[in-house]
Amino acid sequence: RYWLDLTSSDILWNTSDTGWAKSAWSSIFSAWIQGACVFVHKMPQFDPSIVFESLSRFPITVFCSPPTAYRMFVQHKLSSYRFKSLRHCVSAGEPMNPDVMQEWKVQTGLDIHEGYGQTETV
Repeated sequence: RYWLDLTSSDILWNTSDTGWAKSAWSSIFSAWIQGACVFVHKMPQFDPSIVFESLSRFPITVFCSPPTAYRMFVQHKLSSYRFKSLRHCVSAGEPMNPDVMQEWKVQTGLDIHEGYGQTETV
């Protein structure tokens, strides 16, 4: 509730593969407990440009992706995309590089809220 900052009017997209426990905790249980909508996107292979297009096209308000993905994201020119609905970004699964957090903030205006322990704390 607090880390994901979800409300019943939010749409959450967690890019974790469904084989990971993170997918269950952040894509289903946490969202549905708060009454939020879950966005699902089938990507045969992870592609940052598809993520950017989806964040621009759909009214996703809360976005969760691992630090490795954010490292890939900030290597692109994010200012050419408009994430008009996005208001809250989170990450977990490995340590987040402070430089990546800063670059994401510079390019999107949004902070990344880092979490840990989803699978261990259940």
